[in-house]
Amino acid sequence: MVPASSAPHAAHAFLRLQRGAPATLAAQLVEQLRRAVLEGVLQPDRLLPSSRELARELGVSRNTAVAAYEALAADGTIVVRPRRAPVVAHVPARAGGQGAARVQPAAAPPRLSRSARRLAAVVPPDRLDALLDRRARSRPFGVGLPDLELLPWRILERCLARRFRSMSAEGALHHDPRGAPLLRRAVLHHVAVARGVRATVDQVFITEGSQGALDLCCRSLLDPGDAAWVEDPGPLALRAAVRMAGARLVAVPVDEDGLRVHVGARRAPRARVAFVSPAYAFPSGARLTLPRRLELLSWAGKAGAVIVEIDYEGELRFDGSPLPSLLGLDIEGVRDRVIHVGTFSRSLFPGLRLGFMIVPPALVRAVAQVRAASTRSPPYLLQAALADFIDEGHFARHLRKLKQATRRRRDLLLAELGLVLPGAARARAPAGGSVLTLDLPAGSDDVAVVRALAARGVDALPLSRSAAGRAGGSRSGTPRAPGLILGFGAHAEPSLREAARTLAAVVSEAIGAGEAGASCRGRAGPAARPS
Repeated sequence: MVPASSAPHAAHAFLRLQRGAPATLAAQLVEQLRRAVLEGVLQPDRLLPSSRELARELGVSRNTAVAAYEALAADGTIVVRPRRAPVVAHVPARAGGQGAARVQPAAAPPRLSRSARRLAAVVPPDRLDALLDRRARSRPFGVGLPDLELLPWRILERCLARRFRSMSAEGALHHDPRGAPLLRRAVLHHVAVARGVRATVDQVFITEGSQGALDLCCRSLLDPGDAAWVEDPGPLALRAAVRMAGARLVAVPVDEDGLRVHVGARRAPRARVAFVSPAYAFPSGARLTLPRRLELLSWAGKAGAVIVEIDYEGELRFDGSPLPSLLGLDIEGVRDRVIHVGTFSRSLFPGLRLGFMIVPPALVRAVAQVRAASTRSPPYLLQAALADFIDEGHFARHLRKLKQATRRRRDLLLAELGLVLPGAARARAPAGGSVLTLDLPAGSDDVAVVRALAARGVDALPLSRSAAGRAGGSRSGTPRAPGLILGFGAHAEPSLREAARTLAAVVSEAIGAGEAGASCRGRAGPAARPS
């Protein structure tokens, strides 16, 4: 006999199905019955109407009721028995529940890993908010975007469509952790011509942009506690990748001749890895001179270290031809010590998420094993389409147009800033790339200036956040120089002019407020001094 409490429950008492809703009637029925069980409305051992009775009560087809019951039985919410009415399954009771499991609020927030906590210390909350804001980088002076109007979208579309139509079994089953061979060959040919790189196809890896390559380098080369050189100032994303690996950041200052190698050798002579941007240091735009390059390679050979050469925008050099990469130097031992990292995010568009790295022959197998155990390579179709785009000469033509447009915008912005900026702020003219830096007077709060600009629809990055120094985990105590990082490559000339005027107004207000505060402190100083 069935207990009185287990008599079939009237379905129409709590079920409310809506015809024409986005979810099917069966899906609505599953959701509402499952919720009734979880909330204790239907308790364990409660009999349910047969599928025929349920269909009649709700005015739906029996197939709908059967489909709902089958779905609920599949996940263990109910038990369906032959020739007997379904019954609510046993769900372990919790304190405060009504016979059904209830999710209790956590006593404390979920615990993060050490690497996640280290990352939170590197990436400020306001910077994360800016990354999550889709509008931020599209506004002037957003950093990291090329001019999308210059992209040959129709050609890219044709390359992708053609590859999709001719997809072969080899492409569909592609699984080489290094990436598609046809794109690796195209990349190698491009960097050999444009950057003087000497390597073989076997050394080329296709990655998810430069950040994917840097993450792979960190996971392959660094153990927790290892020392790693990073440029100071330098990209925040690189510092985050190194900290995620548990390595110790060693901030090495950058001057007009690039990385000051002797400072790094003094601070961490046995560092495992040196991350450096010889052709274009972000955000200063400095290039590593030949004497410094030779000094860096000599140190790496003695220390047994690996140099990760990051080539963000080395092709966008305005004064003279692009500098050769470290792998282009005809020096014994270079190929054994240098990993070359490049990206198509700056020259095409970030959403493509395609980059590459060229690995020393002795490390290829080990890095491939690390890659095979993680994310593998980006989608084959995108790789194949990009290979055609490069091989057919479209990429080289696009780079020439991009370089011309970027230089024109750099010159326009520098001229405009020269007209409107207060004398206390100084813009530094970059020899290449798509950003410039604006130095603010000592003591200025560049983070506050960035917030004020954002309130007026203008984006920028604070230069102090790019300095590793004390905030980056270095013991060097490098002071933070206030300033702004301004991107100009993606923005039309009229918007650059308007944004320059907004920038000048905000900077003038900030400098005026700072001078007024300093004056007040100066007058108050003698009165506060004890006699």
